[in-house]
Amino acid sequence: MKRAILMALIALTTTVNVIAQSIQTVDDMGNPIAYASVTNADDGKFIGTTNLQGVIDDVKGAKKVQITHIAFKPQEVIVSKLTNGVITLHENDYDLPEIVVEKKEYVYAQIYYRLFCMIDDTLGYYRSGITNNIYDIEKNTVSTKYYHFSKAQMGILKFLFDTMLGKIINQHSQLPTLEHPSATTLALEGGIPKNFSLIKESPNRKRIDYNGTHIGYMVDDEMNHQRRISIDNEVYSKLRIESYGSKKQKRRLEERETTTTNKKSTRYIVFHMDEGKCNVEDFVLLQVHDDYDRYDNKNHKNEHIRLWLELFVTDRAYVTKEEAKERKKSRIPMTFESLQQFEHQHNITPIPANTLKALKKLVEK
Repeated sequence: MKRAILMALIALTTTVNVIAQSIQTVDDMGNPIAYASVTNADDGKFIGTTNLQGVIDDVKGAKKVQITHIAFKPQEVIVSKLTNGVITLHENDYDLPEIVVEKKEYVYAQIYYRLFCMIDDTLGYYRSGITNNIYDIEKNTVSTKYYHFSKAQMGILKFLFDTMLGKIINQHSQLPTLEHPSATTLALEGGIPKNFSLIKESPNRKRIDYNGTHIGYMVDDEMNHQRRISIDNEVYSKLRIESYGSKKQKRRLEERETTTTNKKSTRYIVFHMDEGKCNVEDFVLLQVHDDYDRYDNKNHKNEHIRLWLELFVTDRAYVTKEEAKERKKSRIPMTFESLQQFEHQHNITPIPANTLKALKKLVEK
């Protein structure tokens, strides 16, 4: 009898430990927060990101975790003290001026961006800078000037990222336009683009489906005047290419699936919302996160690659053509110290401590 009771207690303890390893991030309204980064607060090692339901299944034995997210204030918690494993994150109060509606033909938006690449647990590449964007309201076009601060561990890696991923930076550093319907335009257009549908799950949360497949959520936070969109871009891109892609796109998809495994790609977009409406000039921030495994033929081993791009709108206004030219000329010194000061000035979510430490080593080389 005593042995049976002892075994039951051991089983119960094991079950509790397993449950404690799962955590969920939610906002002040109780909505799940997708794509929050979870790090072991004791050793600084990256654990993973929450899924569309705000859940990460296993914190890998971490007793204390740090949660960071582009749209929310960072938080450090002791896992065992959580109630049902739930962590409530609070919206970050960005120092972004209200845009006053005026009869002017252009919108100016200053955007600060950061791009990181991690190979296994090593920071391999970092790039950040400022882009001055001028959006022509009538023509629905964007012109941009870029100012970069880059650092790479290897020259070949820098070349690779500048040539291949530079296009991604330049594309996403601009204000989103409505020229090509995408998941982003769900927040911008009155109607729903072809093959997309919104299913209301609660008063302020809607599920985004593409051709009948769940790919994300749209949350309207009226208290904080935000519309937040989370997209599983890997699922969305694959469905789109399989259904409407060219032979070249389908071939590239097949090639990618043979060279990489465990591929994850996510997008998280925030717009300022006023009375239930969003316009292109209401774009606030964007996070792009790609995560996958690839085989290194040279060293005959698997490598885990993590790429993430973060964009923050730091200034915006309606402007005339002359004012647009003047604003486009403005620039900030591209040094590590000046960019850190810029982040602090605009209350931008800080870089995790372990990443910052590795980054400083890269910059000092």
